[in-house]
Amino acid sequence: MTAEVLAVKNLSCDFLTLEGILYAVGGVNLSVRRGEIHGLVGESGCGKSVSARAILGLLDKKHSRVRGQVWFDGKDLLTLDEKEMRTIRGRRISMIFQDPQNSLSPLERAGKQIEEAMANHFALSREELRHRTATLLERVGLHREAARQYPFELSGGMQQRVMIAQAISCAPELLIADEPTTALDVTIQAQVLNLLKTLRRELSLSVLLITHNFAVVAETCDWVSVMYAGHIVETAPARDLIQNAAHPYSKALIDCFPQARSGPRRSGTEALPVIPGFPPRLYDPPSGCPFVPRCGRAGPACSTMPPSVDLGNGRGGHDVAGHTVACHYPVTPGGEGI
Repeated sequence: MTAEVLAVKNLSCDFLTLEGILYAVGGVNLSVRRGEIHGLVGESGCGKSVSARAILGLLDKKHSRVRGQVWFDGKDLLTLDEKEMRTIRGRRISMIFQDPQNSLSPLERAGKQIEEAMANHFALSREELRHRTATLLERVGLHREAARQYPFELSGGMQQRVMIAQAISCAPELLIADEPTTALDVTIQAQVLNLLKTLRRELSLSVLLITHNFAVVAETCDWVSVMYAGHIVETAPARDLIQNAAHPYSKALIDCFPQARSGPRRSGTEALPVIPGFPPRLYDPPSGCPFVPRCGRAGPACSTMPPSVDLGNGRGGHDVAGHTVACHYPVTPGGEGI
C-alpha cells in the first residue's frame, strides 16, 4: 500500500462568533496517500476549507479552537509553533486558494510574487529566482513574459496558473487545492484540472483537492471523501464511490451532477433531482446523524451518530476494501438514495 503523506485524525474546529460557538468541523478523519489526488467533496459551508486551513495552521487562533492530530512526516502539525510551521507551510505543503484575484497582490507583478515564495525558503540570487520563475511559468502553460504582467492584466485562468506556479515553486510534497476551478468557464476548468494531473505525475505530488463538484472528482481524483455538516460521511476510491455510493447524501450529490453519474443519461427535458431542505446550523449541532432531516432512509437508529464502518469483503453488497461509510442504513449497490 502506498504510504500516507498526510493523516488527519479526529480534527475538530470551533469558532467564537457573536451568535455563539460555531462547531464547524467535528471529528474529521482523512488520509492522503503519496502520489494520489484525494478529493474532499461537499456543499458550501460543510467545513472543507476550514479543515484545509486548520491543517496548515491558518485559522485565527484568537477566535478559533482546533483539536485533534494532523500527522505529516512523523510530526503532529497541530503541536508545532508558528516558526516551525513556516518551515513546512509553502515549502513542503502548499495551498492554492479558490479566488486568485483576492490571493494575488494587484500591486506586484506575477513573477515577483512567485519569486517571493521561493526567496522565503531558499538562498537564491536574483538571477536564479528569475530563471526558476520563467521555468515555472512555462511548466504551467504560460509564456515567461507573463512574469512582467500584473494580475489584473491576466485572465482568470492565467491567474490560476500563476497561483499554481507559486504553489509548486518550492517543490512541495503535498498540494492543497481549494476549489481551484471556481469562476472559470468549463474549457479553462478542464485545462487547470489536466494541469494538476500532469504536475502530480511529473513532480510526484500528492494533492488534496477540495470541490463541491462530483464531475471534477470523476475526472481527476483517485480517492474521495464526502463531507457533510463538519463530518466525513463516506470515503472510497473515486470510481467505486461514484458507481456505488453508500451514504444517501453521497448518492444524492452524485445524482445532482449528471455528467458524473453512471448508467442512462437523463433526457434534456427531465429535471435534475435536488436534495430537500438545508444543512443544519452548527451553533447547536444535532446529537445524531446531521443528515436525518433531509434523508428519506432515516430510521430510529439515526438518533445516534453512526460509526464509520468498512463495507469491504462483500458487506452490504460492496467488495472494495477501504470503502467506509458513516450511516446506519447505507445504500446497497444499485439502490436508491434519499
